[in-house]
Amino acid sequence: MNRKTNKKNKTGLIFGTLLLSLFIVFLPTTSAGIINVPPIINVTYPKQEDDIIPNSGGLDIPLSTIATLTGRWAKFIERFSLLGNKVLQIELKIVEIPDWCEASISNPLAQLKIGQEEPYQSRLNVTVNENAPAFQQGVIRISATSKLIKGLLFNIAEETAEFDICFIIGYWCSVRYSTPEGTLKEIRSNETADFEIDIENFGNGPTFVKIELIDSSEKDWDAQIVSSVLLGSGGDQKTVYLKIKPPTKSDHDEIRKTFRVKFTPSYLGRPDLKGPEETISFNVQSSGYLKKESESDNIFLIILSVVIILIILVLIIVKRRYSKYAN
Repeated sequence: MNRKTNKKNKTGLIFGTLLLSLFIVFLPTTSAGIINVPPIINVTYPKQEDDIIPNSGGLDIPLSTIATLTGRWAKFIERFSLLGNKVLQIELKIVEIPDWCEASISNPLAQLKIGQEEPYQSRLNVTVNENAPAFQQGVIRISATSKLIKGLLFNIAEETAEFDICFIIGYWCSVRYSTPEGTLKEIRSNETADFEIDIENFGNGPTFVKIELIDSSEKDWDAQIVSSVLLGSGGDQKTVYLKIKPPTKSDHDEIRKTFRVKFTPSYLGRPDLKGPEETISFNVQSSGYLKKESESDNIFLIILSVVIILIILVLIIVKRRYSKYAN
């Protein structure tokens, strides 16, 4: 008798469970259960092998979103599919971002079936400008919020989790050169051509600029400039001077020569991280020598003196003859 009773009780329990499951499956979505089951949301991403370079395109970071139910009822709901084929929606948003950065999420609404093990794939696109510090870590914080799912007996509760997405900023070299007084000077033989060169760093890291005087094969000319300058980031500027002096002796009255200076920037301490090289040409025109000018002036004075003396002698002679005839 007891065996028959136990058998009937088990059959009734199974039958009741099936009826409850069917009822829940076909329950309208507007119904609300009385037991809230919280999900655990997790967003992961692979470690980034490449640095993100300012002002040179973006970095795409894959995001994988997964959610699992927690609590004493989680396994029961998943085992008997008490919520049917309902889909858990998780909205991804950017909640915190550096001021030198821009970011957006493609496919920001993740959709996962209850019990789904395969993650939903999204992408975080990141761009940074020149104010992003070189070789520092950038962090973007995102939130993942699940939307409420209602059932007859169980609800999937709304939950929010936040995650930090990290990346490394690369070096962006941008150095500008200017010559406020131009690149051409006219001087005399005893003067020095003094060219001012302003060097300014618009890049995102401390920059070492190597300076070389090239094509300076003029042996008698004296050209000098510093071999390097060090620039901090954030618009740091330094001024250097190219000094050129012509030879002290020459057979020519006027000489014009060209000198070229090459600038090679690189990240401080990392000569392998070079920026674009730039070469500036400077022209010097020497208009002759004071010695020759002095000699010319002396010759002119001698000739003038001789002419004056001759005129005086002629006047004296003429005066004497006139006086002779007059007497």
